[in-house]
Amino acid sequence: MTIDINNEWYVDFFSGLNCEMWEKATTTEWTQQEVDFLIDTLTIKPGDHILDVPCGFGRHTLELAKRGFTMTGIDISADYIQKLNEQVEAEHLPVQVILGDILTTKLERFFDGAYCLGNSFGYVDYAGITAFVKNVSDALTPGARFVINSGMVAESILPNFPKTGHYVLGDLIMDIRNAYVVGESYMATELTYTKGGRSETHSFKHHVYTLSEIKRLLARYGLRTIAVYNSTEKLDYQLGDQQMYLVAEKQAIR
Repeated sequence: MTIDINNEWYVDFFSGLNCEMWEKATTTEWTQQEVDFLIDTLTIKPGDHILDVPCGFGRHTLELAKRGFTMTGIDISADYIQKLNEQVEAEHLPVQVILGDILTTKLERFFDGAYCLGNSFGYVDYAGITAFVKNVSDALTPGARFVINSGMVAESILPNFPKTGHYVLGDLIMDIRNAYVVGESYMATELTYTKGGRSETHSFKHHVYTLSEIKRLLARYGLRTIAVYNSTEKLDYQLGDQQMYLVAEKQAIR
């Protein structure tokens, strides 16, 4: 498979049937499990200021806000941000919603915790992910924690690389074609959605980093990895596990 995908594919990727698929693929129960995990591993309490980046349509942001946390959600998708804003305003929730790119958006406050869930960590190349980690670290108070979730780290995706996939979510069908670009260590993916007589094709690239690369990058910006799990049940992460949940803590400046 040959797909020409630019490095800023994520700017307009989340739109149309693509957004609908991601919303249908998640359940309320799963969101609650992840939020329980975040509260536990971030060691946060109601009233704390938490950063969700990128926040997507805000399923974690909204649930945490309903539990008493003051939230900031950042995402580059205008579709997602509009929907999140509407729900925040309708329910009068303590959420600041920002339409922007975390690589260039200046954060105006410090946070008591932050998280990046749902494979978003590998959306950009090494220069981009370096800027992302620095921006998040700079926005955290000493002792605050940062949780990263991904099923796309090398130890997860490469042992059983999926070349194709087919999923049915109600009346929405998603077909997947994947290829791995060895020289640049990224996965190129073509998604074809079908709903009734409507069809859409979206392509993206996902940069694949090893766990040790991620830990070294975090450490460079004062984020010490304190745990790596394979699920919200907090089992140790092993080679071939489908998901990784890494917990890092911001170190005090000496």
